Order: sequence, then structure tokens, then C-alpha cells
Amino acid sequence: MVCRSFLVFALTLALAAKAEAAPPAADPYWPCQQRLVSHLSPATYWTGPAAPAGADWHADPRLSALIEAISPRDVPTEDGIAKLTAFAQSLPVAERAKTVPLAFTALVEQTNKERDAVIARLKSLGARQRSLAKRIESDEAALQAIPADASGDQAAERAGITERHDLLVRSYHDIGETIRYACQVPSDLDARLGAYARALQALLGAP
Repeated sequence: MVCRSFLVFALTLALAAKAEAAPPAADPYWPCQQRLVSHLSPATYWTGPAAPAGADWHADPRLSALIEAISPRDVPTEDGIAKLTAFAQSLPVAERAKTVPLAFTALVEQTNKERDAVIARLKSLGARQRSLAKRIESDEAALQAIPADASGDQAAERAGITERHDLLVRSYHDIGETIRYACQVPSDLDARLGAYARALQALLGAP
């Protein structure tokens, strides 16, 4: 078993590093170093023509199937672009001019849904980690109140608190690893949406 003093030291370092590295955030529940962008706007990525007013991408079965296929966050960018390219090139030029902007509008909508789910999960993990930190701090205070050489009931109490404390610290760091990985997901989705936008805009000018 990893000794308690090492775990406490590691936890202290993790908390200090997080406090030092993370920039000020508008949302105090955001656990990532990356800046929180709650919602993506089409104008950030799209410089082409606007989608037809009132058009609904769900009404086109082929377009709807395409968007549903390439929007999930585990779809590689290259695969999504290949599918977008094949779809756009199958359309007559006149139809492409209307459908491609609508496709991008749909991609923004679906990407925001993917991001919303990840952001909500990250905030939940962050809240869980903060709760664990408070419980660990409480156990630290309880351990300091019991002599290290205690015997009898006090020794048993100290052993129980120590075991719980070590489990909490490991859980804290496990959640931290999950957060570290998940924090990159919104940025990856942002980058993929930008790549989709560039590919679609290039297709608008293609013969």
C-alpha cells in the first residue's frame, strides 16, 4: 500500500499545480485549464453563404443521415471530411450551393450537443473532486487529533480513518486523470468543426 505521507504530498502537489496552472474562469465549476467556451457560433468558422432561411436539415434524409454519422465525437476528422466530400460532390452545383451551408449549420448544432454533454460531465467530475478534497482535508484534521502511537480504541479509529483517507486520495487522483483526458475533448471538437468548415467551403467553389 502506498504510504499515507506520500499520498498526502501528492495530493498537495496536485492541488497546488491546478491552482497555479488554471487561468481565471467565468464558471467556477469548470475544472479544466482550457478556457471554457460554452457554445460554438457558426460565424466563428464559416465565411461562406448562409443556409436558406427556414431550412430544416432533418427534412433531407441523406443529409440527416450524413450529419448523424459524422457528428459523434469519436469520428475521426479525416473520415468526416471524406463523407462530406462524397456527399457534396454527388449534388448538382446549384443544389450544392444551398445544401452545403445547411450541412454546416447542422454540424454546428450537433457539435454543440456533443460538447454540452462533455462539459456537463466535466463539471460533475470537478464537483466530485472538490467534494473528495474536502473529505480528505477533514480526515487529515481527524488524524492530527489522534496520536500516532495511540492504542486501543483510538488506534483502531486512526487505522480506519487512514484506510478511508488513502482510498479517497486514490479516487481523487483517478478522477483527476479522467478530467485531464476529457478536458481535451471540447477543443478537439472545436478543431474538427473548423476542419469541416474549411472542407465544405472549398467544396462550394469546386466544379
